[in-house]
Amino acid sequence: MPKNDDITSFSKLKEEVNLALPQCIERVLGKVSEYHAKHVDEWSESVGQEVLKKLQEINDRFKYIVSTSIMEKKGAGFHTSSAVYWDTDTDGTVSYRWENKAMICIVHTYGIGI
Repeated sequence: MPKNDDITSFSKLKEEVNLALPQCIERVLGKVSEYHAKHVDEWSESVGQEVLKKLQEINDRFKYIVSTSIMEKKGAGFHTSSAVYWDTDTDGTVSYRWENKAMICIVHTYGIGI
C-alpha cells in the first residue's frame, strides 16, 4: 500500500478524512454544552484550523479548502450545496455533520491536487 504522501487522488484519502473530521470537531466543540452566538466565529475558526492541520498531516500534496457552518439546534431546516469544476481523478470533497444537544456543525472539506 502506498504511503499517504504518494497518493495523488483525494478519493483515496476519503475514508481517513471521514474518520478525522469528527475528531477535529470534538476537540473544539466536544465540551461545549450551550450555544452562544458570540462564540461561533471563534469556534468556526478553531474547527477549520484543526481540520486543515489534520488534512496536511494526512497528505500535504493537496491544496485544501475547509468550510465550517455552526448553527443553534432549534429545529429549523438547513440546506447546503456546492458546485465544483475540477479534475475528478485528483480532486474531491468530504462533508461531515456533527451535532450535540445545543448545536449542529457541518464541515465541508475540498482537496485539490497540486
